[in-house]
Amino acid sequence: MLEDDSVFEPGRRVILSAKKYPERNTQIEFFRRQHGRCVAKLRGIDTISEAERYVGSEIRIPAATLPAATDGSFYTFQLRGCQVFAVDGEYIGMVADVFGAGEAQILKVDRENKETLIPFAQSYLRKIDLGQRRIEVHLPESLRDLNK
Repeated sequence: MLEDDSVFEPGRRVILSAKKYPERNTQIEFFRRQHGRCVAKLRGIDTISEAERYVGSEIRIPAATLPAATDGSFYTFQLRGCQVFAVDGEYIGMVADVFGAGEAQILKVDRENKETLIPFAQSYLRKIDLGQRRIEVHLPESLRDLNK
């Protein structure tokens, strides 16, 4: 997965989405990582009290404005909606979400009333074809048992 702070470059247009307030179009003025957290200054939010109103909000970047992913890399949102199959052809479900941070990414795959959690690790993922919206995985019995 692509992890590149250049998507947070100053001047990048973003949409700030808070539950209590209407969506707000703004721009990144400043971004850095500090003690494992992201710190950003957004245009038009100039005081601590204004910033506190947006704690827990979502910052969205329109997909069309993102830098192109390099070969073999992709953005997490591109995995949502992909169909997941075992190497033997068994349909497991559709990627509903990708969560976790850094090295500990997890695919949440849903099929009817069944949820399967798959670590985003090379040992489980065999092929990702974004054009076909298809992911092929190898799930050992031990992992299948954990998901029961």
